[in-house]
Amino acid sequence: MKKQTLIYIGIFIVVLAGSLGFGASCATDTSSVQENITAADSIDINMQRLEILYRSIDENFLFEYDHELIYDEMAKALFAALDDPYSSYITEEESQALTDLTYGIYGGIGAYISKPNPDTIDTDDPETYMVTIVSPFVGSPAYKAGLHAGDLISHIDGNDVFELTAEEASSQLRGEPGTVVTLSVTRGGSTFEINVEREVVEIPTVQYDMIDSIGYIHILEFTPYTPDKVFEALGSFAEIGFTSLIIDLRSNPGGSVDASQQIADMFLSNDTVFTLKTNDPDDSSTVTTQKKTSIPLNIPIVLLIDGGSASSAEILAGAMKDNGRAVLIGSTSFGKGLVQGVYPYGNDYFKITTARYLTPAGSDIHKIGIEPDIPVELEELTDEQVEEYINLLNDDVFGEFVIANPEQDQRVVDEFIQSIIDDGSSLSERYLQRILRLEYQYLMDFPPVFDLDFDITLNRALQYLTEGE
Repeated sequence: MKKQTLIYIGIFIVVLAGSLGFGASCATDTSSVQENITAADSIDINMQRLEILYRSIDENFLFEYDHELIYDEMAKALFAALDDPYSSYITEEESQALTDLTYGIYGGIGAYISKPNPDTIDTDDPETYMVTIVSPFVGSPAYKAGLHAGDLISHIDGNDVFELTAEEASSQLRGEPGTVVTLSVTRGGSTFEINVEREVVEIPTVQYDMIDSIGYIHILEFTPYTPDKVFEALGSFAEIGFTSLIIDLRSNPGGSVDASQQIADMFLSNDTVFTLKTNDPDDSSTVTTQKKTSIPLNIPIVLLIDGGSASSAEILAGAMKDNGRAVLIGSTSFGKGLVQGVYPYGNDYFKITTARYLTPAGSDIHKIGIEPDIPVELEELTDEQVEEYINLLNDDVFGEFVIANPEQDQRVVDEFIQSIIDDGSSLSERYLQRILRLEYQYLMDFPPVFDLDFDITLNRALQYLTEGE
């Protein structure tokens, strides 16, 4: 029986080799075959080889199989083989995330996430195989549950995410409002679980308010609707009368390049926004603004960035910095200098990196980021302090206090914070006060747009605009 099996396999290999164009002479004379393959279109050759494999499966596989699933997996593998975390094939079932971004409302946890393609896993780098929380939406279930930018999710409802695409992970996080999803989260050197109840989430784009005579605009993401919201904010500031402007791009993961370009057009006059470089070394295009601006060029502008400012946010930041239109304050941006196109393909979609962009000064910021003109150092927690913080959250110490003291009496608050310090907390009083402030804001239908008591970077921007240093 064993001999018959071996003979059958041997015959199958010979037949398959022959159908690929390799005859008996293959073992002794390969030069002519190699020349033909070299001269031929490699795409045609690969597709012919793939078709032969597929048909061989169809003719010889013992069990029934799903042709649609085979196609989906082949299409995904094609993009995964590009070894580009930003290029992928998106099936009709997975494309809901694209629709959500278009309409801006869905059931889920309310956070921007990133996840490289499974084929780019580096076992020494958790960010290559876990889901990264880029930023939770203010007031969203993720925000209320205490998820932070930079948190890594290893499991969703007990299932590891290592082999999931970004779209598949996003789909698992979404669901009917009222249902609960359990996330295994890694933060620093600590791992813990968080239960998040899904809600109807509206994707925010712009928040704005006045700080005395200074206009403050927080752009959370670039969507087709973002330029209108920014224009609305500028109109509101103009009616009141404003002397300067702060544009906050912190934790902005990017989005629509067109939206970023349109917003740059509101502040720049006949200036370069960015230059696109494709895979053709002779092919480049430069995007410039019109001469007309939405606000006078003599209005001082400060732009806030951090490690969560990525992609289209960096396009706007680079354009404003290199053209001398704004002073950048904060920390180095994320460093995503690649542009993707999203194309419909039947009922499916594919997303592919089509170009890299350079800032007006010609800088390639990919994997480098944009340095601020004025850096601001923020308090960093040790692994032990992160663990302590997590224990405080898991024990719901702050939540119980807020429920018992809804009026936020400062004397009572100070006594509560002091009691935590007296119990041996290594967290600073300022940090504990900030945690409690956020806990109060979680209960608000409309939390404040900014918090001058604890936002060090924003205060540095105000100092620069009011004192000139």
